[in-house]
Amino acid sequence: MNATAAVQGAPPAAAWSASRLREDFLLAQAVDALQDGWPADALLAAEAACRRHAESAIPALLRATILQASRSALSSAAWYHAWRRDPQDARLQDLLIQDWLAHGERARIAALAPALLPARCRAASHASLLPSLREAACLPAGACWRAGAAIEGMLFEAHAAASAQLCLRDELSQKNYGVRLPPGTAGAHFSFVPPHPDGVWSLALAGATAALPGSPLVFAVPRAASAAAAAPPATTALGVLIPVYSGLAQVQACIASVLASLPANRAGATVLVIDDASPEPALAAWLDTQCAAGRIGLLRNRYNLGFVESVNRGLRQLPGHDVLLLNADTLVHGDWLDRLRAALYRADDIAAVAPWSNNGEISSFPSIARAAPAPDADGLARLDDQASALHRAGACADVDVPACCGFAMLMRASVLAAIGGLDGNAIERGYGEEVDWCLRAAAAGYRHRIATGVYVAHAGGVSFGDEKHLRVRQNRAVLMARYPHYYSAYQRFLQDDPLAAARACLAAALPPAAAAIDAPPAPLPPSLASSCTRIAVLAHCAAGALAAGVLALARLVAARTDLALRLLVIGEVSETLWRTGVVDVVAPASGASLLSDSDLIGLSGCIVLLAADPAQARIAIDTVRLDPGFDAGSWFSALLARAHVAPRPALAPLHFANPGSTGARS
Repeated sequence: MNATAAVQGAPPAAAWSASRLREDFLLAQAVDALQDGWPADALLAAEAACRRHAESAIPALLRATILQASRSALSSAAWYHAWRRDPQDARLQDLLIQDWLAHGERARIAALAPALLPARCRAASHASLLPSLREAACLPAGACWRAGAAIEGMLFEAHAAASAQLCLRDELSQKNYGVRLPPGTAGAHFSFVPPHPDGVWSLALAGATAALPGSPLVFAVPRAASAAAAAPPATTALGVLIPVYSGLAQVQACIASVLASLPANRAGATVLVIDDASPEPALAAWLDTQCAAGRIGLLRNRYNLGFVESVNRGLRQLPGHDVLLLNADTLVHGDWLDRLRAALYRADDIAAVAPWSNNGEISSFPSIARAAPAPDADGLARLDDQASALHRAGACADVDVPACCGFAMLMRASVLAAIGGLDGNAIERGYGEEVDWCLRAAAAGYRHRIATGVYVAHAGGVSFGDEKHLRVRQNRAVLMARYPHYYSAYQRFLQDDPLAAARACLAAALPPAAAAIDAPPAPLPPSLASSCTRIAVLAHCAAGALAAGVLALARLVAARTDLALRLLVIGEVSETLWRTGVVDVVAPASGASLLSDSDLIGLSGCIVLLAADPAQARIAIDTVRLDPGFDAGSWFSALLARAHVAPRPALAPLHFANPGSTGARS
């Protein structure tokens, strides 16, 4: 649609009012603006849709297209954000890989490709992905997956021989299988039934060290222990289970903090480390020295099992134990084990407990479900000691939660015996496995708690890299199918925040945080081609005391039909403000937004910013205080006198209104 047709076909005001909040309306306006040569206008519409529809991939895909067409330095990040919205979508995967290829990100392609290939091959959608992986020099020999009781897979490259040998192995044995390869075949399928139906298998080309993507293939399901094994001993033993894969410095710090804490705890604990076939020789060697010195127990996987099955292997080594599942990027302090165990045994029906943390989902401090930087050793000691003291004094109590976060989760031995370990059969590799275990326990009549008298530091977010987004989406679908009530219960918990009182108690007992050093104003990215000049309005409230001044300014702008000038309102708009026809509206940026408000102000070519608190805005642009005494007429006249504003083009594109949430009407 060209500009003239858009104007001629414009719906009446009432229809525009209904449509302006719709994603399809915004995207249509973005496409039209991009076709008309105004990428800034297009970006505002696409970004408005992205912020309003945070889970939708289509607005994010259009935003990435706009930024790429404009040669913006933000285009690569935009493709990544688009893929994150639907990481299982084959087209988005291909676009992301192609962007990484263009920017030389071959290491990231090599790390993510094994996570993508099995599902793509199984769905026969791999043909478009293989050339990119081949160009990046990271195409594996093949991929494999579970198919009912069988193992299926595909070999990608042509082979001179008529067959290939595959090696299937578990922790105890291995077996070879022959695969016929017709001459010139690239993409030969294979299928066979493993030796027994309850294993955890790795599959590789015979003689190769690297397993095929899709390994491990987990057929085993969680099982309750036998009656004899389930009977608890007189005093239940305690095990600290730490799976590790990479990151020597973090692993050393974690294990050192655990070992240093043991003398402060009355309960003796076995520290068992699972080396998940670490690719870091220095890490493997250091673990060997710790084991040889008797400081830790050590199991080394013959091949990479992933987090879930590494934990399960450790659980099998600790029958009859209460097991503290601990991530290798944590730090602990003092008698944390005794306090967690006391929380676990405050009632017979408690299956698991988890502590406070800077990065613990529900148990995050100082804000629920929002990660904060991990404290250093002194900060950890201060937080943990204060939490312990408050709990002992009765100032805060433990709180029931729908499920614990598994970064530091203590599981009761009798519940492990009753319901089994983690479900690596349905939960692939990691993310969500502890939620599934907690919900299985809840179905058996148990509950879970946050131990508000314990604090554990957790770096978080490093285990899976880019693969995390794929696994979160994949495993969340499993949890939603199994437990349709869980996510609504989780959201209710976040909204009601039963931990608020305990969190406030801990915050009040801590010394005030040091004042942050003022950061320099955020630099603005280069502006994109725009049909007009814009005035930005930050954090606008449609029903606020400053709304009248913004409305007066918008009416003055609308009256100057000779100028290509608009307002970019970041916040809400009233219907009256929107009907002036000179406002573009986007919701404020959130922590998950690709573009910050300052990015958007710069890219859209704003020449001045109006803000209630210019010091708080801290954006590198001429900023004017917006207060109840703001004289729109005088200010606007002064602006036109000193700033160049282009005349309106003869055929300017129809401007869109981005979505703003408001119930206010003037």
